[in-house]
Amino acid sequence: MSVDRVDRLVLSCFVVTTTAIVGMVFDYWQLVYYSIPILTVLFMLMGALNRKQRWPGAPVIGVIAFGASFLALFVIADVALYADSRIGGLPAATAVFLYVIWPVTTVAAPLLFAWVYHNWLRHDVEDAEPEPVAR
Repeated sequence: MSVDRVDRLVLSCFVVTTTAIVGMVFDYWQLVYYSIPILTVLFMLMGALNRKQRWPGAPVIGVIAFGASFLALFVIADVALYADSRIGGLPAATAVFLYVIWPVTTVAAPLLFAWVYHNWLRHDVEDAEPEPVAR
């Protein structure tokens, strides 16, 4: 039995989810909080695998860059949680989520996956479709 990329990604999801559950049970909100961007990247990496369980170069770099920026936004919101400042009438941490993280996840993430599909997965799907038989 061999362990391939999907198995490693599923194991990683299991470890991160288990860590989040431990955070929920023992009231360590940071374990739950930081599991969100990590799981997002793991699921996007799972979605970027083709039929042969390979990743492309540029689209995976895009997913990892998105994940790094997403994690950085979570760190900024965490740091802003302890600040007394306000942005747009909201507490700074809430404003980071409402004005930055929410638009990034609702607009940039689907666009990123569309780019991954267009540059990588579309060709895999087209190669898998059988050609029609001429009569």
